[in-house]
Amino acid sequence: MSLKPIDTFTLFQLKSMQLEWAHDMKALQEKETLPLPAENSSHPRHQRVLRQHVVHLEKTTRSLHKENALLQDRVKQLEEQQQSNHESNHINEINELDLQQVLALEMQLNNLSEQQLIHTGHIAELSKQIDNFDKVHLSMLELLENVESLENKVDKALPELRKEISKVESQTGQMVADIAPLKEDHNNIKESMKAIGFSVSKLQDKDSEDAAELQKLRQHLDNLEKGAAVQNSHLHNHILKEESVLTDVNATRSTIHLVEELQSFESEYKSIVNKLPRDCGSVDGPKGIYLISPGDGEPILARCDSGWTTIQKRYDGSINFNRNWNEYSNGFGSATGEHWLGNRNLHHLTKDNCTQLSINMKDIYGKYWEASYDHFHIADYTQGFKLTVSHYHGNASDAMDYQNRMEFSTVDNDRDISNTHCASNYEGGWWFSHCQHANLNGRYNLGLTWFDGTRNEWIAVAQSEMRVKRRDVC
Repeated sequence: MSLKPIDTFTLFQLKSMQLEWAHDMKALQEKETLPLPAENSSHPRHQRVLRQHVVHLEKTTRSLHKENALLQDRVKQLEEQQQSNHESNHINEINELDLQQVLALEMQLNNLSEQQLIHTGHIAELSKQIDNFDKVHLSMLELLENVESLENKVDKALPELRKEISKVESQTGQMVADIAPLKEDHNNIKESMKAIGFSVSKLQDKDSEDAAELQKLRQHLDNLEKGAAVQNSHLHNHILKEESVLTDVNATRSTIHLVEELQSFESEYKSIVNKLPRDCGSVDGPKGIYLISPGDGEPILARCDSGWTTIQKRYDGSINFNRNWNEYSNGFGSATGEHWLGNRNLHHLTKDNCTQLSINMKDIYGKYWEASYDHFHIADYTQGFKLTVSHYHGNASDAMDYQNRMEFSTVDNDRDISNTHCASNYEGGWWFSHCQHANLNGRYNLGLTWFDGTRNEWIAVAQSEMRVKRRDVC
């Protein structure tokens, strides 16, 4: 059968399909060159499936390469035949066998196109999966970088942390070493407290004995005074009788003798009182409780220590200091505990203007404070026991200067210069002004205060002791 001439359009279609196939093959080759995930990826099963797809695509690609080569050879033959036909200007007829071959070739081209589309779809899916694996790989790389950054930070911070641990261990060791002497001091303090307790018990016994002896003397004196009064009454009666009847001369002589004995006893009592020390400066002995006689009144018990006489002491709130005027004048409490020596006694101790004052305090935090005045004087009753202090030195600030030249005030005798009743408000007697910068006689745990002017703060006083002593040079 003669060959039919190949249509120009058909030849153009074959040429276009060849170019498209070549373009797709190039794209497939580029896809094949994409890097696969590493063997140690976190998805080994997906990697095996992908590699099987790639192997299958490579086999298909090689078969397509072979068919493409055959197709190109066939197209070249047809082009040569078409060219020869154009040059000879003769139209040759294509036999029926060649026509069937062209049709078969077209079918093969169609099949190849379909396979190419399928493979293109597979390749696209494969590319997406590879892109996803690339993203996962990049995320893992970022995570690894973050972990490495954290490790570097930990490595850098670890030496500092070890240094801090070493410091803490060193400080702990130092604290343990410091606690050991503190424990020893605590034990020593316990032993000292036992000794002090024993000494205090002895002093209390001595105080009781002295008080008992003084009470006996007072009772004996009272009895003598009563006897003298009775005898005076009897004497008076006898004198009246003698004047009237001039009798019983012997009884009158007996009464006169009794009066003389009473006067002798009074003189002896005054002599004993006058021999008592005026203050602790005249006491020759260790610190303790002694009987002194500051003025013309009855002797009093006072705490003495190296010439210092304690006039006030607070430490536990066991004694109520919210007292009236007479109680503050005469004094209250016991010299062995909390007490106020008495404003009259303060006047007698300081009336010669040769007395110094020492105030020792301990605040609620355990810190000790001191305020000393080289000059301390208390006026008499008629001047309201007026306070005069000067020449301060110490670490507690001069808070008494605010109270200087003030009269003493109590809950029943308001002598301050404030519009309020300071003694009533602060529940204790003191030399108030407007009202206070210092008050050691207020309500315990509430009113014991001292103003520190250097820090502009109040000192919350837990313990206080006021002592007086004559100056060495007056």
